[in-house]
Amino acid sequence: MGGDPRSGGLGPARIRLIDAGTDDEAGPVGSLTGGLLDRLRRRDLRATVVDSRGNSTDTVIFAGTIERAAAGLSRRGTHPGDVIGILAPVSLDRLTAVYTVMAAGGIALPLELDSDLETLIDILTASDVRLLLVAAPLSEVALELADRSRVRQVIAFGDAPETTPFGELLLPSPDGSGYDPARGLFHNGLLGYQATDNGVCTTLSPHDELLNMFHRFSASLQLTSDDTVAVGPGMPESVRAVLAALAMWNGAAVVAPAGGSGQGARGGFSALDVTVGGCPTPARVGPVHHR
Repeated sequence: MGGDPRSGGLGPARIRLIDAGTDDEAGPVGSLTGGLLDRLRRRDLRATVVDSRGNSTDTVIFAGTIERAAAGLSRRGTHPGDVIGILAPVSLDRLTAVYTVMAAGGIALPLELDSDLETLIDILTASDVRLLLVAAPLSEVALELADRSRVRQVIAFGDAPETTPFGELLLPSPDGSGYDPARGLFHNGLLGYQATDNGVCTTLSPHDELLNMFHRFSASLQLTSDDTVAVGPGMPESVRAVLAALAMWNGAAVVAPAGGSGQGARGGFSALDVTVGGCPTPARVGPVHHR
């Protein structure tokens, strides 16, 4: 069932040290959030990332959390090219998990909440997933998946019995050493899946493909710090990950609304002062409200 998620030219992970003075106009390096923290600090770009559950954070804090959590995953044994599962609704938690996995050089496998349990077990097993990042309310499901697959670690956003708190990934290295996610270039990516009569089929969106999408959206949307970008559940995972990263790169705010992000969501966009959204291709949906 399904092929090796590392197929399709992914190959072994490669690491390249980059010059600290590299011009960031070319876009992120290494992963979709590679170089984001430095850019936000240098250009004094600050906005918010907020979801429908009332969770909100500053983009500088968000970018720093991703770097620290990626280093924490490395200390816990995550290697470049490892597939890591994510069980969370479209939310701040899901965005954090996706970017953290890719910043650690891994392949993020976001699980769809409408998939049945057997499909989830099949995709976790076929992809050799050993670690799950999970929203606390879904921890019981995650633990059942772990019992019936090869998953050995469940890390939860928030407190949940029999799981490791995500906050532990943010602790400093005991010896002050370890992987620095801001300086690595990996063939990371996103893994999608679909249940078929012949089993679960996987589709890899590698970093190069995501970066190309980043540049296409950058050219077509021309985002600025006055924009507010919606990344709802109706978007394909790759589009949502790229669009949110692009928004933060340009100092725009990001909202993850509970509803879809297509034509039917435009009334909700107006209430949120959203300027960019849409599915499957993002577009301008409202006037810019200068901040």
